[in-house]
Amino acid sequence: MTKLLRLTLALCALLGPALAAAHGPVPRTPEGKPVEARLLTTDSATGEVVVLDLPDGEVVTRIPTPPYVLSFGLDYAGRHVYAMRGRNTDRDTITVIDIGFDDSGLARFPTVARTFTGNTPGGVRDGRLSSIGGHDAIFHEAAAEVEIIGEGDFASLGAVATSRLKLAAPDHYHYLEAGDFLYVGHLAKGFVQVLERSTGAEVARVGPCPVLHGMAKDKQSGRLFFACMRDVIVIGTRGDEANREVARIPYPTTQRVAFFLYGADRVLWGKSEGAIPALLRLDASKRRYAFKPVPVDAAIQQGTTPDGSLLLVYSRNGTLDLRDGKSGKLQHQLTISRPFDAEYHEHVDKALLPDIVATAERAWITLPTEGAIVEVDLVAAKEVRRFQIGGQPTRLVLARPP
Repeated sequence: MTKLLRLTLALCALLGPALAAAHGPVPRTPEGKPVEARLLTTDSATGEVVVLDLPDGEVVTRIPTPPYVLSFGLDYAGRHVYAMRGRNTDRDTITVIDIGFDDSGLARFPTVARTFTGNTPGGVRDGRLSSIGGHDAIFHEAAAEVEIIGEGDFASLGAVATSRLKLAAPDHYHYLEAGDFLYVGHLAKGFVQVLERSTGAEVARVGPCPVLHGMAKDKQSGRLFFACMRDVIVIGTRGDEANREVARIPYPTTQRVAFFLYGADRVLWGKSEGAIPALLRLDASKRRYAFKPVPVDAAIQQGTTPDGSLLLVYSRNGTLDLRDGKSGKLQHQLTISRPFDAEYHEHVDKALLPDIVATAERAWITLPTEGAIVEVDLVAAKEVRRFQIGGQPTRLVLARPP
């Protein structure tokens, strides 16, 4: 036996157990950690989604997406967010991000589960993706279709089951679901198309109105409110008034409604886009519907707590109003940023405006011009901290473990 062979055999005897261990079963380290919630915000400067863990505020990761995100919504189950690209490019992408929550409620590292193309995708309202019968739904506005996401795992190589319903025409949609029917408001066409949820068959059209933008639902009466340029159409969903117009509500001023917020005790807050001088208050419990203007100071973003008890109003002067969610009466005013020195109007390329999300006790507000997210204690009515994340944080989603 040569000296080289003896040396080789000796090395094999020494390293054999280690090599076997390296390729055999090894202990697994759990990735999941307990968190109260995760904040996800879109950065309009880079096209990234920034993920922060609460309560510590640690930035977990920055996830690149095709620039730039315009719509950003949490799915029905609270496990994914859909980041939809702006509408000014020749390729529309939808990036599905797995927030990282497992069945035990622990948070793992968030990842991109899948990216696919759409056709002018939309359907996000108030930070939530539309849903039909408990399934996520994407409105492909240029194709006049709504795509319903069925069973399947986005993170696997397998297919995700989908189905599609045809809509009346390509348009920008504002959608509500009630009972067995879907109510799809068409912006440019100026009508609400009523569809059977099970078949997609059209059963009625309600309208017309010039330019339809914004919708809300009163759960107690089942009535739906679709905002038009000159007034608001009220549509019934029950009994003899089902699927027909039951009232029109004129605006008290030239300011129209483009979005609704849910306040306390069936109060709806109507707002339009840009810096607005007033919110329009509507008490849905009164059958003689009438708007009442509540003056605000050049408000550029608004939000409410989940129960509607607080109305949050962020203005161009850098202040955040905490107002009663039923009356609109000012309770506290906080200065949370420098004044905005430019008009911010979102179009089709990317998100630019700040956003607000809230729980019963806390609120978070993105400050695009300062690269920060401000956290406000709503009980103590004070700013408690801010996260300097850089860039231009805009859209904001709060996700909680199951």
